[in-house]
Amino acid sequence: NLPKKKNTLNVDQDARSNLVLEKARIIKELKPKAFVFENVQSITHPKNKKFLEAFVDIVETVGYKTSEFQLSSEVFGVAQKRKRVFVVGHLERKIRSPIETHSEENSMFLKPIVSCGKVISPFKAKKYFEKEEVLSGRWAEYFSDIPAGKNYKALSAWAGYPKPIFEAETRFWNFLLKLHPEKPSWTIAANPGPWIGPFHWENRRLRIPEMAAIQSFPKDYKFAGNRRSKVRQIGNAVPPLMAKAVVETITT
Repeated sequence: NLPKKKNTLNVDQDARSNLVLEKARIIKELKPKAFVFENVQSITHPKNKKFLEAFVDIVETVGYKTSEFQLSSEVFGVAQKRKRVFVVGHLERKIRSPIETHSEENSMFLKPIVSCGKVISPFKAKKYFEKEEVLSGRWAEYFSDIPAGKNYKALSAWAGYPKPIFEAETRFWNFLLKLHPEKPSWTIAANPGPWIGPFHWENRRLRIPEMAAIQSFPKDYKFAGNRRSKVRQIGNAVPPLMAKAVVETITT
């Protein structure tokens, strides 16, 4: 039975709590020396935070000292800005925040942020071509008018487009969104719509190895299934370099 505390929820009360509390149940039963829990940033929203608080209540009841970190992947060498929430628990000690290795500011001690252009450059050869990368349909003809690093707003009067197609602030920010080769990517989505970015600055969809590289997967990492399945696997993953930084807090 779950401990009777004010933030503890019954799994049957809300389907969204299933995986969070199931993770807590497994930790409680196996009681490893340490654990890492990861979730999207929205778990800290007032409507969802009760699940996170319930998770922490349960693991602390069985003896874990917990630390919560809200991290962004680019400061760990990932060529992507991806925010995630981690709870790290240890039976013997309080865990400190992972050490950042990269910074957008000039620093004597940290490396510069990694650009998406740098990590995907090895995959520009024709041998990496994927038929799914070709844009076709309603908005394809306008892609060349969108500068690198911009979105649909470049096709609006707000941006001075001569024959406006859109009105600014009427679409999601990642609609027709293009990467900039000298900057980190925005979050790679697991289930993007047909016109949801980020797209390549050369007016095409990203290739599977490019998405994997942006997530910091090794070049030879293999994904199973069709393209849609691979995109989902990549988009749902914690960037390996980010995961490594967090895991090292409990192993060093």
